[in-house]
Amino acid sequence: MADSLDIIVEEDGIDCRLSTWIKRSDRRLTFNSVNTLCRKGLIKVNGIKTQASYRLVIGDVITIPSTSLTVSGDASTPKIDLKVAKLLTDAIILKDKHFIALNKPEGLASQGGSRQGTRHVDAYRSTLQFGAKDLPRLIHRLDKETSGILLLARDAKTAGAFANLFRDKQVEKIYWALVEGVPKKERGVLESYIGNVDIWKPSINRGLIEQKKSRQNNANKKKALTSYKVIQKIGSKYAWLELKPVTGRTHQLRIHCAELGNPIVGDRKYKSSKDKNSQDLPDSFKKLFLHARCVSFVHPISKKTTKIEAPLPKHMGLVWKHFGWKI
Repeated sequence: MADSLDIIVEEDGIDCRLSTWIKRSDRRLTFNSVNTLCRKGLIKVNGIKTQASYRLVIGDVITIPSTSLTVSGDASTPKIDLKVAKLLTDAIILKDKHFIALNKPEGLASQGGSRQGTRHVDAYRSTLQFGAKDLPRLIHRLDKETSGILLLARDAKTAGAFANLFRDKQVEKIYWALVEGVPKKERGVLESYIGNVDIWKPSINRGLIEQKKSRQNNANKKKALTSYKVIQKIGSKYAWLELKPVTGRTHQLRIHCAELGNPIVGDRKYKSSKDKNSQDLPDSFKKLFLHARCVSFVHPISKKTTKIEAPLPKHMGLVWKHFGWKI
């Protein structure tokens, strides 16, 4: 479909209504407009016209009209900001015939959404096509505020193969985070139940511990698991954590760190207190200190063991240098 986006459903979309998933992805859309697009066949799942009530499964490929078509009705080609295009091409870590790995900059969304306009990776897929027959498509997503490794498939076969890897938990992801305070245990496993209400309207003022307990009794919420390890620490003020998500819920790492009592520095959404004085950190401290550092998997086409690492963004690198931490 011309002027359209292909998005692969991840764990956080399992059993979600198609209309709800699309509305959550772009909150400017109304349910009526989503239903209309489904009836007209402009929204498809796995290439097939699908009802808005369809329940998603992991690996589904949802094809939707681009933001300029669904929201404004303007079918003109969005203008390309050459600075953003260069930012993305400079962010390429690895490229072969099948996929592209980007070190996504902090502050750049993976896909369109509320108030994003065309400043997101999906809107610039043509700049990452490099002569391939198809436009590359996102294999997974990162939060706008999170930097690090973002994978795009260069054809439908590779996209499907990666969807299977993610579904079967054959992709190991490692994140680095700077958190406030130091966890009582050097390593552990964080477990909770996360639903949409926790993601979009976190009840931080009710106390995160009580919020965690209430999650476990909610059938509409899904289990989330994360393992963590303290790599370095600065007294009792800050810790450098290695985070390994076992599941892939939206905002999982941010929620889990907050529940641990050690919110990620710069995360103003999942904190129960105001930001601390930043005099002991560089001026860039208000950015989110969460980075998708590494992914490891068996290449779905070549079958070679593949490990990709992404350098820290500038704001995190400055703090690591400030603390004397070596990578």
